Amino acid sequence: MFRFPDFLAESRALVRLATPIVLSQVAYVLMGLTDTVMSGHAGAAEQAIVGLGVALWMPVFIGLMSVVQAVSPVVAHHFGAGNVAGIVADTREGVWLAAFGGLVPFALLPFVQPLLLSAGIDAVLAAGAAWYLWGVAFGLPAALVFRAIGFYSASINHPKPLMVLAFVGLVVNTFLNWVLIYGHLGFPAMGGPGCGWATGISMWVGLVGLVFWTARADVYKACYLWHGWSWPTWRGQRQLLRIGLPMGGAGLAEVAAFSGIAVLVGRFGAVQIAAHQVALNFSALIFMLPMGLSSALSIRVGQSLGAADPWRARFIAWTGIGLGLLIAAAAIGPIVLGRHAITELYSSDAAVRSLAASLLLFAAFWQLFDATQVCALGALRGYKVTLVPMLMMLVAFWVVGIPLGAWLGYAGLPGGEPMQVYGFWIGLVAGLVLVSAALSLALRVVSRAAIVQRAPAASASAGRLGAA
Repeated sequence: MFRFPDFLAESRALVRLATPIVLSQVAYVLMGLTDTVMSGHAGAAEQAIVGLGVALWMPVFIGLMSVVQAVSPVVAHHFGAGNVAGIVADTREGVWLAAFGGLVPFALLPFVQPLLLSAGIDAVLAAGAAWYLWGVAFGLPAALVFRAIGFYSASINHPKPLMVLAFVGLVVNTFLNWVLIYGHLGFPAMGGPGCGWATGISMWVGLVGLVFWTARADVYKACYLWHGWSWPTWRGQRQLLRIGLPMGGAGLAEVAAFSGIAVLVGRFGAVQIAAHQVALNFSALIFMLPMGLSSALSIRVGQSLGAADPWRARFIAWTGIGLGLLIAAAAIGPIVLGRHAITELYSSDAAVRSLAASLLLFAAFWQLFDATQVCALGALRGYKVTLVPMLMMLVAFWVVGIPLGAWLGYAGLPGGEPMQVYGFWIGLVAGLVLVSAALSLALRVVSRAAIVQRAPAASASAGRLGAA
C-alpha cells in the first residue's frame, strides 16, 4: 500500500529528475521565442518566415527525436535491472539510429517551397522559409545524436548536462541571431532565414559539449560509452524502432497538428500566421513543465519495471499525472491575467498582439488536458507501450481535431462566418480533451495488466521460499 507520504517522496524524486529536463526544454523553447522576437523586430514578414519554417521543421524534428527517445525506456529498464552492458550497447545503437535519422530532412527539403506555394503562401515568404530550413537541416543530425546521448544520461539519473548545454546553445543561438538576422560583424543581413542557420550551428556546439562531458565526467565511468565503439546491429536497431517508430508517429501527429495550422491559416495573411506562432510558442514554453515531468515518468516507471516492481511503477505513473495536473492548474491564472503583457514581448505589431492574446485564452483552457495526456503518454512509454498511444493521437488530432478545425476555420458554423484561426484552435482543444481521456484509460489497463502478469511469479517465488 502507498500512502500520502509516499506520494510526497515520489513527487520529490520526480521533481529532482524532471527539473533539469524541464529547464533544458525551456531553453529550447526560449530559443524559439528568441527567434520569434528577434525576427519580429525585423518585420512581420520576417517573423512569418520563421513561423512557417518552425511549423515545418518542428514536426519533423519531434517525430525523429521521439523515435530516438526509445533509448530512454530501454536504458531505464537496463538501469533498474543493473545491466551495464545493456545500457552501453543500446545507447550506442541509439546514437547510430539518431545519425541515420538526421539524414531524413535533406530528402524532404526540395518539396518545401512547392508545398508552401500550393497552400497559397506568398512566394517571398515561401522562398524565405525554404532558406531558413536549409540552415536547420544542417544542424539536425547533431541535434538528434545529442538527444540520444542525452536520453542515456538522464535514464541513468544524470540529467544535468542536458540543462547546462541547452542554455549554452541558447546563448550561442541568440548571438548568431544578432549576427545573421541584422547583418553584424561583416555578415549580410539574412532576416528570418538567419534564425535557421543560427539554430543549426548551435546544435553542433551542443553535441560537441555533451560528448566531451560524458567522456570526462566521473559519474559516467560505471556505464562508460567511449571505450571503443561498435557498429549498429539489425537486432539492436529493430528493438529501438519497434518502440521508437510509434513514439515518433505520436509525436509527429501531435506537433504537426499544432504547428501545421500555421500553413492552414496561411491564406488568411501574415498577421494570423504570426499571431498563431506567438501564442503557440508561449504555450509550448508552459508545456515544457508537464513534458519534462513526462520524460521523468518514463524513466522512473521504466526503472521500476526493470527492477521487477510493477506495483511501484503504477504508483509512480499516477503520482506523475496528479503532479502534472497541479502544475497545469497553477498555470491557468497567470496565462489569463498576463496574456496582453506576454504578447507585447513577442511583437511590435498591434494586430498580431491582439489576436495572439485571444488565442492564449484557448491555451489557458487546455492546460489540464495537455498535462494529463503528456504525463499518461510518458508513463506508457515507461511500460514500452507505444503503438496504441500513437493510434489514439492520430484519431484525436487528425480524425477529429484538424477536420473540425478546418470546417470551423474555413466554413464556420451553419449560418455563421468562417472562424479562421479561432476555428482551428477549437479543433485543437477538442483533440486534447479526447486524447487525454483515451490515454488515461490505456494507462489504467496497462498498469493493471503488468501487476497481474507479475503476481503469479511473485506468488510462486514466495511459495518456494516457504517450502524451503
